[in-house]
Order: sequence, then structure tokens, then C-alpha cells
Amino acid sequence: MKLNLNLNVFDAALNRLQEVYEAGHTVVISQSGGKDSTICMELAIMAADAAGKLPINVVHRDEEILFPNTYEYLDRVAQRPEVNMHHLYAGQPVVNVFNRNMPCWWIFDEQVNPDDWVRKPPDYAYKIEEQNINGLVTPERFPVAEGKDLMACIGLRVQESPNRRMGLFSSKGHITKENHVGVKYIRPIYDWTDDDVWKAIQDFKWDYNRAYDVMVKHGRSKNALRIAPLTMTTSGIPDLQLAQKGWPRWFDRVCHRLDGIRTVAQFGKIACQPIRKSGESWEDCFKRECIEEAPDWIAERAEKVMKAELRRHIKQGGSEKDFPQIKPLRANPNGSWKKLALNLYNGDPFSLKCNHLNYMEPEYFRQGAGTWGGKPTF
Repeated sequence: MKLNLNLNVFDAALNRLQEVYEAGHTVVISQSGGKDSTICMELAIMAADAAGKLPINVVHRDEEILFPNTYEYLDRVAQRPEVNMHHLYAGQPVVNVFNRNMPCWWIFDEQVNPDDWVRKPPDYAYKIEEQNINGLVTPERFPVAEGKDLMACIGLRVQESPNRRMGLFSSKGHITKENHVGVKYIRPIYDWTDDDVWKAIQDFKWDYNRAYDVMVKHGRSKNALRIAPLTMTTSGIPDLQLAQKGWPRWFDRVCHRLDGIRTVAQFGKIACQPIRKSGESWEDCFKRECIEEAPDWIAERAEKVMKAELRRHIKQGGSEKDFPQIKPLRANPNGSWKKLALNLYNGDPFSLKCNHLNYMEPEYFRQGAGTWGGKPTF
């Protein structure tokens, strides 16, 4: 990857977008309501304006349960003359790791009274059939001129994680190869920092999601300001706890909509972890919490992983009796009874800790719900 030391990150990102607009490619900005996609959108407006390509295409998939300010901001975006807003919803299933009995919920669930939804989609939104997120930007929805590319613009930044940095370098640049549905991804702000993002918003007086202001007001540090789904992993707990203070009425609606939310907001991560009784070994705790007293789907998965790990341990020279209680003998995420208890308490529906398990398909929990259609990317 070439480095141009004569450009700052703002000019470099703007140039990346100007090149694709001037080349006549179809560009679609993926707008989550977060600060990074906001930067991409504002830069795209500037680039498209210079190339005579306004209005720009912006796509958002409604998740029903995001902070109230997020959808207030997106509504303002939809009213802008420079934007052709595609506000979509798919009614897709989403994992709720805080409810062991029913770990899936459906966005704008047609089997639920709409008055019980956290909110309703705006009038200009429309429903699509493609439930996988890769179905948002397609040649059918966004026609492309002959010989040109369809590009989805995303606000990926390598500062956020080593995995994103490796992903950028593996694709050898800020534009990826075409995927299976005929879309390339362009990542114009990959080299920006959090400071760069907020400086641009401040310098240009760009509109942004005021949920960030609420986060700061309630003590969230600058480097922890993120807009993300709240129920898919335990990393959503701090956001739920903040929401209880920042948006109490909205939080009550979320609690009414989904079981387990109020408990985890009150007690934190301990509410979705196994609790070992006094004098109980981790082996007994695992068997009680993850098999004997667990919902059937969790018990089935826990038994399968337990048997696999015991076979591995015996194959490596051990016995079932000396399987570690706490610390694995080797680098193994499930190599002790404690690890098994922690990893399987919620069934690991996305197989993040137990990658030899299949994903838990929505069909298991609701007849006719179907499958994830591949790796869950919600």
C-alpha cells in the first residue's frame, strides 16, 4: 500500500471517493447512524457534488432497537436534498444472549402486536426479503452502468481492531474485490483516528447522532463511543446500563419487548454467567447450569462440547478424572470445566467459543423462521 505523505487523512479520503464518482461507478453509502458512516456520507456528498453526481445513495437497515437519537438523526438525513435515502427493514432474527429460553427475537415481528414494538419504521421505509446483511446493496436495487462497478461505502477504520487492520491489508487496498453478489466495498476513512472523526464533525459543523452527547454526559470515554446492536453479545451490557439512565422511557419499552434486559442492566455480566454454589466444583457447576437446569437447546450443545473436549483430553494422555477444573493445560478456549461453564451457559448460539458447533438456526425456535443462510452476519 502506497503512502502519500503530502496528503492529510481528510484530503486522502475525499480523493478516494472523488475517483470512484468521477469514474461513473455506482456508490452506496451504508449508514448505521454512527459517527464513521456519518463521515463517509458527508465526504461522499462533497465528492459527488464536485463530480455532478448528487444526490447520493444512502442505505440503512432498521434494527428497531437502537438508541432513540439514532433514528432521529437518520430521519434528518432522509430529509436532506443531497441524499436519496433507502431505509430498509427485513424482519430478520437477532440473537438475544440475555434470554436462555428464547435467544432469538425478530425485528418488527409480525407475530407481535405493533404497539409492543420498541418503535415503528418510518413511513418512507420499505421491507425487503433478503435477511442477510449482504442483501442490502445489490445490482437489482442499485442499477450499474455497463462496464462500471457497484460499490458499498463503509466506515471501517483500522484503529478499531487488529482484525480490521489485517482485513484491509489482505485485500491490498481500500477497495475490495467483487463479492458473490457483485459488490465491491470501499473504505475511504480506513486510516482515520477517533480524533480525526470528531475534528471533521466539529470543523465542518456536520450534523451527527446526538446519542454520543448522551453517552458523554453519562461518563462514557471518548474512545468508547460506539453505536452497535445491544443484544447480540455481552458487550452490549454497558450500553443497556447507560440507556437506563439516558433514555429511561425507551429503556422500559425495550424491557417490555425482550426478556432478560432489565435483569442484566441491573446486575451486569454476572446475570448471564453460571453461579457456582458454595463448595461446588466447576465440573458440578457446569453440569448443573449448562445441562441439568438448562433449556434443551443449551443442554444438547453443552453435552456435545463436553464429550468432544474429554475425548481430546484423553487423546492427549489425560483421563476424564484429571480434566482441569479451572486452568486449561494447553491453549484451548474450552480446556477446563470453568471454561466450559462460562462458554456454554448461554449456549454460544453463534459458535464464537465453540467453533465446531453449528450455528443455532432460527427455525429451531420458531417454525417457518428458516436458517441464517450461511454465517450469521447480523
